[in-house]
Amino acid sequence: MIVSLGVEDELQVVDALTGALAPFDIRRAERALLEGSGAITCEIHRCTVELQTPICTSPDAIVVSLSSLRGFARKQAASEGQGVLAAGLHPFSPWQSQPVYDDAEDHPTYAWLLEEYGDIARGGLSFGLHVHLGLPDAKLRIPVLNGLRSVLPDVLALSASSPFHEGRDTGLASWRHSVLGRYPRMGIPDAWPDEKAYFDHIERLRRVGSILPYQGMWDDLRLHHRYGTLEVRICDAVASLDRIWLIVALLQCEAMVLAEEAAHGSLPEPEPRLWIEENKWRARRYGLNASLVDWRRDEAASIQARFDRWLARLFPVAKTLGLWPRLEVAVAAAFLKGTEADQQRRWRNEGGSFESLVRSLIAASAEPWTAASPVSRIHSDSQARNSEKVEPPIKPEGIRFSNSLRS
Repeated sequence: MIVSLGVEDELQVVDALTGALAPFDIRRAERALLEGSGAITCEIHRCTVELQTPICTSPDAIVVSLSSLRGFARKQAASEGQGVLAAGLHPFSPWQSQPVYDDAEDHPTYAWLLEEYGDIARGGLSFGLHVHLGLPDAKLRIPVLNGLRSVLPDVLALSASSPFHEGRDTGLASWRHSVLGRYPRMGIPDAWPDEKAYFDHIERLRRVGSILPYQGMWDDLRLHHRYGTLEVRICDAVASLDRIWLIVALLQCEAMVLAEEAAHGSLPEPEPRLWIEENKWRARRYGLNASLVDWRRDEAASIQARFDRWLARLFPVAKTLGLWPRLEVAVAAAFLKGTEADQQRRWRNEGGSFESLVRSLIAASAEPWTAASPVSRIHSDSQARNSEKVEPPIKPEGIRFSNSLRS
């Protein structure tokens, strides 16, 4: 069983000279995009462009698609004297000056959101990376959702890229969730007993008028009401295609391990939402320097130690998918480089201004995927590699890896 993949990549459009957010001509871009190469669409703020990959079966294919879509978006923006970049928040442009799609005829959903939520919607100017996971067996979707909740803080830490907001250093690695958290029905989802209970609750919200008839939940992880995918929504937008590959690869492997455990009835009891929220806060504050709590042992450990355990847990399926040892190498590289929030602070100090930071973000968002050249060889040789002897990561004594992030 292969968990299929899709990614939504929310990019910022900025004036190429000033670095300030600028409205994007989405209709012109939609007309120019070649059919079958994915999709490009708008969000509530006119300075946002969302890229949508086709359905893929590997992280490699996801990143190849995103690289092409980003190149297309850059070309369209450049023709208007603009640039595009990926980060959870813009470092200095205020939301009050950003035009929105508020016409009820062409954008009825956005018009309703602006009417219902007022300045919460206008001020929710943020940019995310959403990863869709498609499970072939619908019976496994809620059990996998319940288990996947526990690794949300870990992938948030990998993606943290929003330290600055409206010209200030917030002190956090990810301030984006402080912006989004003002909406209702946001954050870490509860565990659900089954799919019927999940969709019954959505239908109840629709009946009482809390959400529109075609809307679903907005949590950090949701079962998508139309696509039937598990949509991981917790990540900040990420400039590095290498980091996106890593996040997608980890989530695909974890979903497949959880699905196997669910099929065999070996999933542990889901963690309470409050436990995961505490770890989410730590990931937001410190990124990859965080210590996350193992609640069943009542102890905190470095997030790097958690990733060591996580890699050991994912090793068999990563090897089967041909993602090993690249997955292990990518995790090591991530901890060496730190978060993109760390990098933004370095660029801000080196350049001396937020405008110089924006220029650095534009350049970083255009950098190629470093593993792009050997992709075809990676795919063609995957079976041969899987048959070879590959050493797993060292397993620390006393750790049960099947439950390492959820026990």
